[in-house]
Amino acid sequence: MIAWISHHLPEFWQGKLVGGAEMTDATLLDDAPVEVKTFLPHQWREAMEFDQIVITGTDLLDAEAMTELARKEPVVAVHHLQTRSPERANLFNSAKVLICRTPKHLELELSWTNPKASDWVVSPLDPTEFTAKPKEDFALWAARWHQQKGPEQAIEWAQQNNLKLIMMHDKTRAEVLEAMSRAKHFVFLPQGFDAEPRSVVEAVLSGCQVHTNDLAGISSIPNWRDPKVLTELVTNAKERFWQIVLN
Repeated sequence: MIAWISHHLPEFWQGKLVGGAEMTDATLLDDAPVEVKTFLPHQWREAMEFDQIVITGTDLLDAEAMTELARKEPVVAVHHLQTRSPERANLFNSAKVLICRTPKHLELELSWTNPKASDWVVSPLDPTEFTAKPKEDFALWAARWHQQKGPEQAIEWAQQNNLKLIMMHDKTRAEVLEAMSRAKHFVFLPQGFDAEPRSVVEAVLSGCQVHTNDLAGISSIPNWRDPKVLTELVTNAKERFWQIVLN
């Protein structure tokens, strides 16, 4: 049995709106090829009793937790760019393997850590979720309302290109995907490094013309604008993740 430590778990959020990291963890845990017991960060001492540990969220682990968990040589699989600290560096350096979301994400984490092994795996998605309807001449921006997600830059881009912009930051996933299926353009111009991000992948799979920058980690994957390339990656992501963990 594997101990899985993360704050990206349904019992932590208690029905609140969740993001890509929570959806990724839920998918990876669904029908996992081995028995898994989940633990929230404050329960890390209980997880120490297990022979193998997977950590997918380090944000809420304190210095003591990271120091002690490092002794177990866990798999560390992170969803976003990590805050640097001596204790986190020690945890990563002690990891059996460090898993990141994209090549650029991995490159940035390896610039300050030296794990025993490392790899990258995109978030698993079901390609059948996405449809490309006849495209309408408008641009879509969909993200959490935060300056790092570039809402002002999206507005400026749309104005410069004389396009109607629909901004969705408080809508359900179903509503966003429906709009994405019709949008000719998807604009996402992050102002800080975004490890994947999931919305760009979804836009490509929905047939949108995607306008982003190199702060979107997905842009570091060769031929990422090709839906066939991303379809293969997201379809195989869950199996590949567990192969790395169990190797």
